[in-house]
Amino acid sequence: MKADHTGLVSPALNGSDLVAAIPSLKDRAARDVFAFSNVPSAYLTMEDLVRLKDYIEKLERDGYAGVVITHGTDTMEETAYFLDLTVQSEIAVVLTGAQRNPSLVSSDGPVNLSDSILTAADDSTPEMGAVIVFASEITAAREATKFHRTRVDTFKSLEFGPLGVVNNDRIIWYRRPPERSVYNIDSADKRVDIINSYTGADSSMMYCSLERNADGIVVDALGAGHVPPGMLEGIIKAIDKGIPVVLTSRVPLGRLLTDTYGFEGGERHLRSLGVIFGEDLSAWKARIKLIVLLAAGFTTEQIKYEFENRFY
Repeated sequence: MKADHTGLVSPALNGSDLVAAIPSLKDRAARDVFAFSNVPSAYLTMEDLVRLKDYIEKLERDGYAGVVITHGTDTMEETAYFLDLTVQSEIAVVLTGAQRNPSLVSSDGPVNLSDSILTAADDSTPEMGAVIVFASEITAAREATKFHRTRVDTFKSLEFGPLGVVNNDRIIWYRRPPERSVYNIDSADKRVDIINSYTGADSSMMYCSLERNADGIVVDALGAGHVPPGMLEGIIKAIDKGIPVVLTSRVPLGRLLTDTYGFEGGERHLRSLGVIFGEDLSAWKARIKLIVLLAAGFTTEQIKYEFENRFY
């Protein structure tokens, strides 16, 4: 994006413009530029993500070893995790962007793109799954979260740290993520809603989802996995209708508890009702995974296993 005469930014630059800003890479990596889409990341749909997955798989069939996707930061972590779950190939998948647009002093776009191209060209990157490269850190798609609205180091793995870094144009790996699961899908046309928990929350939003024929629901719970009692009626109704309900927490770090609290709406009670525990995933990433599993034709019991027994 770039500022126009009004001073407001909107999509304006293409891939060739971005690559032209880093002439130092001319002799470092052979690369081509393709135009897939040029919209704010808030405009992307699940259909767009499926098309992007197919596009990446075609690039590998065409002989490319890696792909760098320039992406708006608003929904980058969702796209990255979707690709991590669905790309059926050995191509390196790297996402990057910028917090400071080219109209500002010290835009972070060129260095992020340069680091990303070097990362995509590294032989070890395909083993890492999809990654986000930002502020010279390489972060696993499953773990990456945008934690700050404006800072240039906004993408972090808050609990585990980066997989590696780009240091003076050299890729240094610190660790590898656990073995990931990849699912074969042709579409992602499943409706999954996120229902937030808060003081005094009831079942009204749950009923709205059921009326809209939701295929799955993610409940973003309090603490280590608790909901207000007013939400229980809606949760029970959804489960009785055979709709998978996945539990996450609005607290950003740690895993859900299992058998600590005994009150109704506590984690033990929710598990007894048939709620699926989303472990340490954020609500928006649990939604992506639930859409993928539903699209792959998994039953509720299979979905439960994929969330609770396959932690990566």
